[in-house]
This record gives sequence, C-alpha cells and structure tokens, in this order.
Amino acid sequence: MTDPAVLYCVGATKAGTSWFYRLLHDHPDCALPAVKEAHYWDTFTTPERDKQLAAFDLRLNELREAKVLAEAADRGWQIRNLDRRIADMAALMDVVAGDRRDDTAYLAWLTQGRGAARIYADMTPNYATLSDALLDRMVAAAPLTKVIYLIRDPLDRLWSHIRMQAHRQRQSHETYEKKANNILYRMLNRGQETHILHRGDYAGVISKLRRVVPADRLLVAFAETLLTADGLARVCAFLGIGPVDVPAQAVHDGRPVAMLEKLRPRAQSLLFEQYDWVARNVGPLPANWQNNCVRMTA
Repeated sequence: MTDPAVLYCVGATKAGTSWFYRLLHDHPDCALPAVKEAHYWDTFTTPERDKQLAAFDLRLNELREAKVLAEAADRGWQIRNLDRRIADMAALMDVVAGDRRDDTAYLAWLTQGRGAARIYADMTPNYATLSDALLDRMVAAAPLTKVIYLIRDPLDRLWSHIRMQAHRQRQSHETYEKKANNILYRMLNRGQETHILHRGDYAGVISKLRRVVPADRLLVAFAETLLTADGLARVCAFLGIGPVDVPAQAVHDGRPVAMLEKLRPRAQSLLFEQYDWVARNVGPLPANWQNNCVRMTA
C-alpha cells in the first residue's frame, strides 16, 4: 500500500474542476475539505492575501446566515453540513492570515481530522498561474504530491469562462447574451479581459508544470475524456484510488448563450495555436477538439 498523497488540481478554469471536486469528495478513498478552492499557494503577497480573506469572510457570513435559516426550519442534516463548512472556512482563514514561513499549518488544515485516506486534495485552478518557485515549494511541501491539470476544448472553455464573467458582472439593465458577447468583443478588439485568455494558455501552463513537477506525479487530462469510463479509470489509477462509475450527472456548464457568429472566426484564430500545441505535445485530440479544428481551417 502506498502512502497517502496530497493532490493539487490546478485548473484549467471552466474545465470541470467543480465536477471533479464533487466526484472525489464522495469517493471513499479521498478526504476533501468543505472548501473547494483553498487559495493558499496564490496568496503569499499582502494584496492577494487581503483580497482572498475578504472573499472568504463574505462567504463565511453567507454560510452563517444560511445556518440561521436552517435552524429556524429545524433541518438537522443541513445544519450539520453548514457547521462543517463554517468550521473549515474559519480554520482556513486562520491559516491564510497566519504565519506563512512554513506550510505546516496549511497541511494540517488539509489533512488532519479527516480520517484515513489515500488522497487529500486542494482544487484551486488559480494555482496554474503560480511561478516556478512557488510551484516547486507547493510540490515539495508534502512527502508525496500529485498534480492534475484538466484541459478542455479551448473555444468551449473560453466561452464558458466569458459566460461566467458575464453572469458576475451583468447589471440589471443588461441581457446575459449581450453582456457575454460584449466581453468577447472587448477581449478581441480592445485587449481587455486578457486574464480569460491566460487561464486557457495550455502551452504555457503545461510547459511550466513539466519543468517543476516530476513526470510520474503529473497528469494532464482532457476534461471531455474524464467523463468516460476509460478516462476515469486512468485518473483513478494515477491517484491510486478505487475505480468509480461515470456519474449520470454531467458537468454543469451554466446557462447556454449563443456566441455571435461574426466574433467566432476571430476567437478561433486566436486559439488555433493552443489546439496545435496540445495535439503535438499532449496527445490525440478528443472529437470535439478535432471538430473545432476542422471549422477553423474550413
């Protein structure tokens, strides 16, 4: 039997990390905190730390308000779930705000009190943006570390990320579809919202991960094949956990919105190098990736 490992799922954004978190959260060989994204390794500067603590504090207050409502309705199961989430969040805030000269407090938060497991996991897509030095520290912090990077069809991922931004930014007088296409227009024509593109820089992120993470501790997986029996079996074998069936519930990708056809060719052209690089450096492209490539070259 191998020693338990700490798993980091480092993205990509809108490539199925929330679905993957739920899958591992319910797996008997895994122990995951109630907080999906810990944001420990990307909050070492004061501005990053303070911004994340403010976001955590807002979420903590929402959880406490939800608990009050659950108590009023006498929902025992919901109260117990909220108690666990509140405790995990409050403890994480103490770690993020505390002494960061070493990482023992963080590893204790991630692993202790969660029972025996093969995998303990922190699934924060923003870790894909870390420097080589921070990635190296992250990988070296635990005796056994594994890293998974999920990649999704570049155009599908980009549009899903844009729709998420539109949902967050939309004002009451704006329609969801118009807001999303306006964000895409600004990105293509004004050089704005470039962080959306950076989160889908598979060539840059995978090259960096391969520089830092030992080859036998790194798995780059297509999000599309993760939803197949063979894809899940490959991931479970990499993690050293028992096999699972493909869940009936697929990835929830939010409310569908149509991309304006006049913007699509520019978006495809911007992403073509990512398709080409992944095909040459990762492996055969899934069917939907290939279909988008055909459209680009038609």
